[in-house]
Amino acid sequence: MFIVFAKSGVSILLGLLLLVALYKRNWLENRLETPGVPWLFLFWFVLRLLPFLGIYVLLSYEPQSDVRDYYYPIAIGAGVGKVLYRDVYCPYSPFFGYFLAGPLFLWNSTRTVVLTMTVVEALAVWLTYRDNYGNEPKGQRLFRTLFYYLLPVPFVFCVMSGQEDVSLWIFAILAGQAVATGKSLRAGLWFGLGLLSTKAIFVLLGVPFFFLVRDKIKFLTGAAMLGLPVLVFLYWKTDMLFMTQPLEEGTYLKAPNLRSVLAPLVGEAINRTVKFENYAGLLLTMGITLGVMLTMPTTNRRRSVALLYILMFSLTTVVQHNAISNYAYLFMLPLVFNLVDFRDRWSCFWLIGFNVAAAIHPSFWWRIGQPFYYRFSQLNQPNYWLDYGLEVFLVIGFAYIAFRAARSLRTAMVAYGER
Repeated sequence: MFIVFAKSGVSILLGLLLLVALYKRNWLENRLETPGVPWLFLFWFVLRLLPFLGIYVLLSYEPQSDVRDYYYPIAIGAGVGKVLYRDVYCPYSPFFGYFLAGPLFLWNSTRTVVLTMTVVEALAVWLTYRDNYGNEPKGQRLFRTLFYYLLPVPFVFCVMSGQEDVSLWIFAILAGQAVATGKSLRAGLWFGLGLLSTKAIFVLLGVPFFFLVRDKIKFLTGAAMLGLPVLVFLYWKTDMLFMTQPLEEGTYLKAPNLRSVLAPLVGEAINRTVKFENYAGLLLTMGITLGVMLTMPTTNRRRSVALLYILMFSLTTVVQHNAISNYAYLFMLPLVFNLVDFRDRWSCFWLIGFNVAAAIHPSFWWRIGQPFYYRFSQLNQPNYWLDYGLEVFLVIGFAYIAFRAARSLRTAMVAYGER
């Protein structure tokens, strides 16, 4: 349980620093207006590189979980020319391992994977900061950046867990920029590259992109230009393994999600629908997203992409039975830049509390045996009550974020205008 206590302590400390930052926001924003200071690099250096060096070099901690069991073996296999899926088990997209293989030639260690993920996150932060240029003064945008770097979810899942989820936002924002400027072919290329480079869930973004692009044929052409050759090669080398291995991840029951919260109320009868739940969840996610898109103004396609991204992945986390709170890392960056109003202190306090809970729960749930409750009588230990309470809080939190994104899409778009 050491890792749980470590993540809890770090998350609480970051939460306290965030409260101080909110209290001193005006002063910080004025200081961040100072010209000639490389603030983005300094934030990354102090809040990512130094913690990385402290944890993995000074304390000699070895990365665990996905880094050790998935990312590193996949990258090593790709680096020596093995065919992913056929020679190396890979639940991720086909290019994923090859992107990680390069840094391992410089430093062959699981720690390299974590360091690479901090650089990937820094790229996502830079793109988001640049994409929001003109919406707010420099000091306010930099404060949003600092606020994001201090949030427990990004810190824990990037530095302490080495997760890759933020990489999906990189391709989403690049495709979104192409959509906003009318470059439909380029949007298709970025979407195709994102699907080939991250994981299968990225395919969900195909629906909003197809809806938002001006020339749908060019968008499909761009995606096909990249996707079809890779599809043919993978089918030739791996048969259907490139499809079945990523889909296997969807069969595991995890928490928190709607199923894990409702199971004690419904009982084991809920297992009768287990084969259809994820498909029903996908249909529900698509249906709600389409419903929102059909009723929203589209004067600002860039912000539409960010809000649709938040809506889809927060809603997916609620309805998919293999969802876990790591998925908060998927959309935390666009959420901070597009949904957070720092004048609403209670909303900020809630977001900090949500981050603390989401950062702690996966490790806590794993280390108490990954329990799944079909009766309230199974909650016969304090740890189980704490776990179930966190699950309820987090599922409500994800649903609330989806609601906020949908409401912003339907009511706030015209006010921002096209940029």
